[in-house]
Amino acid sequence: MTMPLWVTETAELFWATVGEREDPPRDLRVSIAKALPLSIVLLPRLRVSTIDAWLRQRGIMCSIAVEDLSLRGCLIARYGHGIVFLEGQDPVDEQRFSLAHELAHFLRHYWLPRQHLVMQLGPAVLDVLDGDRLPTHEERVHALLARVRVGYFIHLMNRSRDSWPDRATTTAAELEADLLAFELLAPSREVIRAISDVSDGDRRSVATHHLRTKYGLPDKAAERYACILCPGPSGGHSLLHRLGLAHVELSASGAEEKMQATGGGE
Repeated sequence: MTMPLWVTETAELFWATVGEREDPPRDLRVSIAKALPLSIVLLPRLRVSTIDAWLRQRGIMCSIAVEDLSLRGCLIARYGHGIVFLEGQDPVDEQRFSLAHELAHFLRHYWLPRQHLVMQLGPAVLDVLDGDRLPTHEERVHALLARVRVGYFIHLMNRSRDSWPDRATTTAAELEADLLAFELLAPSREVIRAISDVSDGDRRSVATHHLRTKYGLPDKAAERYACILCPGPSGGHSLLHRLGLAHVELSASGAEEKMQATGGGE
């Protein structure tokens, strides 16, 4: 299984902006600092309430209006800058994947759509994207087509992301973030090349072990990624079928649905 083209292209763009690729296992923090206006904050016992308190103490008026969830990660972005909050007591491998997942949301669902819209309409549209003025009719149409959220972009990664997301709350944007996170941490071509000589029956287990040991993915994430790269005998099924997400339909260019604010949404 090869990754969708947009996934590999976005990962390539990120590393081109960084200027060099990290050796595995990738920490990503230094690379992010070189390439993006994205800060990383570790907080113990990460919850919605602790993030709200951290923001208030620094005069950032952005209330996360959802129930007080226990979180693995959180992304908040506005004015072209973002902050990723991570659970500071999580193991290193869990922090690695949480950071890659939030970085993927920042790139795919905030930073790149924002840059694309600026290229279309000019820098004046940034005031609209940041919620500082109302859009003109032309800007309103373009913003709708580009599906760029106005004001704060907020994504919560709650602790249930340990396992397969619930069908009722899973959306295409979460799948997109997982796919891009996998590619950023463990390039699919490298992984497939490394297991090319392994028999079909053993390939998925070998890939899972490789993703854990060389690339530092946590157990559940490694198993999910190996499932994507090494489909079983029913390999004719789509990627969404293999992930149990067949109810989510993707267009050729990406997601038709976008996640909502609660428990893993914008």
